Amino acid sequence: MSENSRTQNATNHFIPSPRGMRAAFGLMLLASAACGQSTGAPAGAPAGSTPKRAPGAGATRVEVATFEGATGADQLLRPGEVVGARDARLAAPLGGFVEQVMVKSGATVKQNQVIARIDSSTHAAQLGIAKVELEDAKRELARIESMGQAIAPARLDAARTRLSRAEAQQRLASTQLDRATIRAPFAGVIVDLKLERGEVAAPGQPIGTLLQLDPIHVSVSVGGRDVGTLKVNDVAQVLSVSNAAPLEGRIVRIEPAANLQTRTFIVEVAVANKDRRLLPGMIAQVEFQRSDLQDSVLLPQDLLVTRRGGNGVFVVDAEAVARWRPVTLGKIVGDQVAIEDGISQGDRLVTVGHRSLSDGDPVIIGREGTCCRDGRIVHDQKTAEVKTTAGRTKL
Repeated sequence: MSENSRTQNATNHFIPSPRGMRAAFGLMLLASAACGQSTGAPAGAPAGSTPKRAPGAGATRVEVATFEGATGADQLLRPGEVVGARDARLAAPLGGFVEQVMVKSGATVKQNQVIARIDSSTHAAQLGIAKVELEDAKRELARIESMGQAIAPARLDAARTRLSRAEAQQRLASTQLDRATIRAPFAGVIVDLKLERGEVAAPGQPIGTLLQLDPIHVSVSVGGRDVGTLKVNDVAQVLSVSNAAPLEGRIVRIEPAANLQTRTFIVEVAVANKDRRLLPGMIAQVEFQRSDLQDSVLLPQDLLVTRRGGNGVFVVDAEAVARWRPVTLGKIVGDQVAIEDGISQGDRLVTVGHRSLSDGDPVIIGREGTCCRDGRIVHDQKTAEVKTTAGRTKL
């Protein structure tokens, strides 16, 4: 083969066919599309343009409540039992024959009024004997002392000892006679009197109970979280089924130690009860007005976020950005806490999602409400407007 023929064949080998040209053109189009995707430009977009992020991308969905700035005394409602302001279990200390019963069960008695006499005749006779012994001891001592130096000192000492013993016997007999007469230690009402004339009462056996009904007390069990907010002389309202209107009372006693079984403290409220509208054994509702919380801002404890630097809340600003707000805490009241500083009226507090926020995080508001009514968040009925840093969008 000649040199020209070989050259011609090599030239013909590099000339592509029409089908090969179409395949090569397709590969060029695919490469161009891939290059367009890597640059982030959408199809049909101008060269060099970049896509915009969706509104709210990276924001945290939260719920907020506008703080109304409501202040005032916090109220604590607890059930209680009506008890006598004072009660005494009456008994016969020495026992014996029941000679007289002066009153009946349910009777109103005055202080020191005689209720019953038990074996008082026997004790009166013993007192008489003690008086005779005392008089004899006095005469003997006087006779011995009149002898002067003629009497032995030992005999004089014996006479003086006998006189002292006789005086003690008289005091004992007088005390026993006094205790044989059962008297009312204070004014009140006799209840559950179990004593009849002619019976023999055992020593120390209870014969009845004396109750003071005016004023009357309502005993309430209060938990450790709430007892610290109460103090003596605080006003309380007492409600019962026997009264249409509440009765005003005041705290008169707060037990300094808790019941080891219930872990609660007994708080007693005194109520005027001249008409005996409240009787022992009744169940009543007591509403305490805690004076030390007057004009305090109360916030549910669940809204607080605790950090190393202290406690605070998250507040949403006008740009839908969460801002950390430190607060100064006061007393804890049940599931609420008094806020002394850090929250103002109109602040939009984050109520849900606040524990995953950081200062400056954008947020999406899913639901709004108001804070706080009786310690609860009240949400709006209508759907809240969603705000983000990129603009506003309706849910």
